[in-house]
Amino acid sequence: MDSTSPGNQTLLYVDDDEDTLVLMKEVFSSENYSVITKLSGKEGLKYIEENEPVSVVVSDFVMRGMNGLEFLKLVKARSPKTKLCLCSGSFDRGTLEDKVKDQEIDGFLMKPVLIEKILSTINGLMESQES
Repeated sequence: MDSTSPGNQTLLYVDDDEDTLVLMKEVFSSENYSVITKLSGKEGLKYIEENEPVSVVVSDFVMRGMNGLEFLKLVKARSPKTKLCLCSGSFDRGTLEDKVKDQEIDGFLMKPVLIEKILSTINGLMESQES
């Protein structure tokens, strides 16, 4: 599933829930970002390998095949300047913060998460990407 909208920054959102991807495409397209959505870490990694670097990658943690931490680690190795964000409802905040530090991930979102929080986090990562 791919979708894009005009914008000079690209967001890759990876989640194995298609409804989440549809919602996130709508939310971030309204922020004038180009939005690419993929249903698995494998699909996301293929996109990273075959296209120009993206500004920010957001990945769900629990996915079939490879989990979000594994996926983001591979993205980091292939695209070191891309900002990375993990989204999870599987950990408590402290455990997730530790995992983020260990993996050198730039941000995290705890599910359930409000749209305003998602926007704030991703907009902040996009701004730091420009620096």
